[in-house]
Amino acid sequence: MITLKGITWDHARGYDPLIAASALYLEEKGVAVNWQKRSLTNFGDQSLEALSKQFDLIIMDHPHAGVAEASSCLLSLHNLLAASTLQELKNASAGPSFESYHYHGTQWALPIDAAMQCASYRPDLLGSLPIPSNWKEVFDLSNVLKRKNLFIGMALCPTDCLCSFLSITAQWGSPITENNPLLVSTEVGIKALEMIRSMRDQFHPNVLDWNPIALYDHMSTENDIVYSPLAFCYTNYARDAFRQNLLHFHTAPEIKNTVLGGAGIAVTASCKEPQIAADFAAWICSNTIQSSIYVNAQGQPGNKFAWEDAAANKLTHNFFSNTLATLSNAYVRPRYQGWPKFQQWLGEKIHAFLVNDTAPELLLKELQEEYSASYKKENN
Repeated sequence: MITLKGITWDHARGYDPLIAASALYLEEKGVAVNWQKRSLTNFGDQSLEALSKQFDLIIMDHPHAGVAEASSCLLSLHNLLAASTLQELKNASAGPSFESYHYHGTQWALPIDAAMQCASYRPDLLGSLPIPSNWKEVFDLSNVLKRKNLFIGMALCPTDCLCSFLSITAQWGSPITENNPLLVSTEVGIKALEMIRSMRDQFHPNVLDWNPIALYDHMSTENDIVYSPLAFCYTNYARDAFRQNLLHFHTAPEIKNTVLGGAGIAVTASCKEPQIAADFAAWICSNTIQSSIYVNAQGQPGNKFAWEDAAANKLTHNFFSNTLATLSNAYVRPRYQGWPKFQQWLGEKIHAFLVNDTAPELLLKELQEEYSASYKKENN
């Protein structure tokens, strides 16, 4: 029996649907796919090259596409899958997910999972208060909630404060784009940093410690956070009985240009059965699988037909239909070889700015210098 080994990330959304679908694949095709997990932080930061030497299939983050190209640690799916299959998967992509793994003419992964930063709330705590549609209304809501000893929440650990910075600067007309010598305009950059600092001051006291999972775990088990404007979405918390209290999800303030997340499935260069691995990847990303066993087993599909599916929305209290407009208009991060290391550094610097209250003008100058250097390091 052929056995493939894969690596994913450690959460019900990232692991459970792979286990369920792989069991079905073994039953139908006689091919076993065994999965291991890594932490959410390692999912974003761990070396793709090192992982590719140990596994046949990798669940990866799209900003690593440039690393894949430069290191040749992944196989081009153009050489493994028919053009018609790739076109079908592209047509079925939820938002820009498929294109986010297409880099310099090569498809490095297929979108198995789709996500973006959006809003969430506790319907039982929000009551009749309106869901904010813009950033002014977010801070207005914060003031209303404070009078009730309630809070707005955010995920502002290093990884997520950088993504919020990217979303806000993109929304305000200065997106960070690959090969643009300017990171962001000075006006927009300073304004974004100042707003994130206001979030630190006005929102829940623990925001600097949280990633989305920690935020949602708190929101769904405690009763002091009513709403969060911007964090990567997790369908699991919108499902009955996943946690003590149900979360609902909604489009982000301003709706457009929040950071695309999600995950892709890729075939490594060390894979001994690359065609079989690619066939499995295409199968698990297909309309039929994504809309059935994948979403039913806590998955958050990369397939738009699953996001539009009535049964999937009933299962998740309309998680998919309520957020699809934000996903469809999501912002795709740069993907050049030097970006993942710069991105990690950027998050640490913005987090330190929030902890130490350094001057935003000085920080922005430092960010610009390191951004420029990240291209030079890539070419050395």
